[in-house]
Amino acid sequence: MDVEKFVSLLPGYYPYPESFQQRDSASFLMVRDEQQKYLAVLGEGSKRFEGTALSDNLRLCPLNGRNAALIREIFPELKPGPASKKISFGFGDRLGLATPAHIKSLGNRPVFPVFAQQSVRENNRTKRTFQNIVDDAFWGCFQAGYIGPFGADADHLKEISQIKEAISAGYSMFTIDLSDYLNPPPPLSSPARGEDSLTTSLPLEGGGVGGGDMENFFKDKEYTIAGKSYRFSLPEIRRLIVTFVPGLNFAMECYQTLKASLPAVDFEVSVDETKQTTTPLSHIFVVEYLRRNGVSFTSLAPKFPGEFEKAIDYKGDLAEFAEGFRQHTEICRFFGGYRLSVHSGSDKFAVYPIIRKISDAFHIKTAGTSWLQAVKTLALRTPSFYRRIHQCALNNISQDRIGYSVNLNLNKIPALENIEDEDLVTLFSLPDCRQLLHITYGSVLAQFQPEIFSGLHQYEEDHYQLITEHPNKHLDVLLPGG
Repeated sequence: MDVEKFVSLLPGYYPYPESFQQRDSASFLMVRDEQQKYLAVLGEGSKRFEGTALSDNLRLCPLNGRNAALIREIFPELKPGPASKKISFGFGDRLGLATPAHIKSLGNRPVFPVFAQQSVRENNRTKRTFQNIVDDAFWGCFQAGYIGPFGADADHLKEISQIKEAISAGYSMFTIDLSDYLNPPPPLSSPARGEDSLTTSLPLEGGGVGGGDMENFFKDKEYTIAGKSYRFSLPEIRRLIVTFVPGLNFAMECYQTLKASLPAVDFEVSVDETKQTTTPLSHIFVVEYLRRNGVSFTSLAPKFPGEFEKAIDYKGDLAEFAEGFRQHTEICRFFGGYRLSVHSGSDKFAVYPIIRKISDAFHIKTAGTSWLQAVKTLALRTPSFYRRIHQCALNNISQDRIGYSVNLNLNKIPALENIEDEDLVTLFSLPDCRQLLHITYGSVLAQFQPEIFSGLHQYEEDHYQLITEHPNKHLDVLLPGG
């Protein structure tokens, strides 16, 4: 059976030829009609799948979770796994439609792709589950004919129950967000503040290292890293213990939960969702505390100098960022075994050359940039519908911006009545409009999800083209000549 003959059995359906696969005496092909996509299965094995029988051996199957699980049994190489390259890139996809375009933008670059990546906050606002995210990325890989490794990142986890849900869904990367557990650092002038918490520790099997032990460990300790000296004074040690130990104890609990269930994962610790820039001493403290408590982690997300706001370029002093990134990279190399992770990495074109020049091992996370390209597609092809989306975003911005750190000024967004249909696309070059659309996705989807999916299905080629262009622009700067 070849793809042309298979297609001839499905008149009226548009095929995705790249998806054609044969295995275990069965043939597989993804197709679509005017409403949705399907998996066509030909062969005796077709009866295992949920769907509509078109003949004894041919079944047209919905792209649901059960069918995804069956296909993963047949193609186990399409299960998410830990990163196998030094550089990795997270392709956030709020709609679950963008993976085929993400694959095209990746090309042959030496980058490990994380095609399934969403935060708990995004899942709550889009009404999707961790299982939905993995399944959608899987179907996107299958559609594009991508039979290769990829990662699935359960992002910004803050509860053990969330970790267990992601384990069940087959995730390979777990990003632990410590922001709810970190304390504001007490001023050096009053190092005794929070004295009782200096011996805080989470009981672990075999014992754990607590704050008091860390005070003795770091007392007058000095590290020389790449020619720079980092010395821990007693007041500074106590500030670090009060600030970080509760969050790091939570990270320990998360690690033990994962270790009990999975043999190998990417375990990321995030301290970037804070107001305080992560200092070199903070970085060293975090690493030493986790390692002394038996936690093996693969990436660390510090809070870098400057502002990493959503959907726009970096704000801040590039020289200051370069020095901060260099120091953190040197500390990574000193300890070894993990990489730096850059969160809110969408559209941070100013810092990409700095990152690539300084480091050859890092992870970049992007989230809402593909959502913006989807909305841009609708602005280009269905301008009247886009106007309704835009107004919905304006109506809901006050509530939707809660939890996002953005300096959004609505007065800098032109009134829609002053913009012609053919000029609506120019709004996507305005930072304030990009942020408006980036953070109101939950409200927009709640009101317009069926129409959005229908429009993107109808104009799929335009959607894929815009999606491909934007991550490709990111990767071109990060990996010139890749």
